[in-house]
Amino acid sequence: MSSGSIVRCLLLLCVVLCATDGEASPTYRRSKPPKMGMFWTVIQNVSGPPVPPSASILSAASTALYRPKLIIDRASLSKVAGGTVAKNDQFPHLVSIILIFADGSDTLCGGSILADRFILTAAHCLYGMQEATIVPGQSVIQIPFPPDIVTVAIKPADTILHPGYDPVDILNDIALIRLPQPLTFSARVQPIRLPSWTNSYVDLTGYDSIVSGWGAQSNDDYAELVDEMRLDLRFATNTIVPNAVCHRVYGSIIRDQQICVAGEGGRNPCQGDSGGPLTVKFDGQRLTQVGIVSYGSVLGCENGVPGVYTRVSSYVEWIVYHTGIVT
Repeated sequence: MSSGSIVRCLLLLCVVLCATDGEASPTYRRSKPPKMGMFWTVIQNVSGPPVPPSASILSAASTALYRPKLIIDRASLSKVAGGTVAKNDQFPHLVSIILIFADGSDTLCGGSILADRFILTAAHCLYGMQEATIVPGQSVIQIPFPPDIVTVAIKPADTILHPGYDPVDILNDIALIRLPQPLTFSARVQPIRLPSWTNSYVDLTGYDSIVSGWGAQSNDDYAELVDEMRLDLRFATNTIVPNAVCHRVYGSIIRDQQICVAGEGGRNPCQGDSGGPLTVKFDGQRLTQVGIVSYGSVLGCENGVPGVYTRVSSYVEWIVYHTGIVT
């Protein structure tokens, strides 16, 4: 074997080890994370000057792996841009996920409860993480955590990223978390309904949708983190629009496996909302999750640009295969 081949093998081994290190013991966060960041993957608006693909993603630093560039916001108050404060028990299917990466950064994402042992979220949230803490049943997340808060610690071995996840084009941006211990259902902790086989191919254009999360209100790059951090759960409603609308903004990276949602009135998910659910009501029934917060424009989450979501109905078979859930 040539020296060049040996070097490439060693580099590949280093990346794999860094990406899959499951030996470290998960840490329950009881104090303020020193580098708490809330992120949402954002894409360079392709209607501007052309840029090479590698520069089209704004990404966070990582010395070992490629991760989509993430805008960091350390705001003391955070919320869905243009959103309304949620009531207690309004979104019992929602969980917050606080992740720790190899570079020492702590990051916030959202997720949804599928069953007592399974959480659905975005692949870009989990890609390269070292450990994470799941927080169910809370409309307000306080850091440091109160001593009585229920949390579940996970490690990379508990995650299932879609095998076709593409961190460059952000395609197949979907992942599952298999919890090491089951959640206890209550009024505040409940599973979300998934699209049934009969409405898997329903045209969602024109449906009113709801997105919820603890993410930031705007694209401020940095704000000083205070000693205590209170994250209020908020939600926003907007209309699902044809994918052609997002294609005009983002170009050819928009695929059928994604959903485009209008950003009218500045109501959009923002940093920290990644992985959270997009829900609608079919025939006036209870909420059904049709999307997962994936990415938006570098122009900002509050500027009315449509957001892009992973289309859950495109992955129902994959979800059922790994979870055994009947939709």
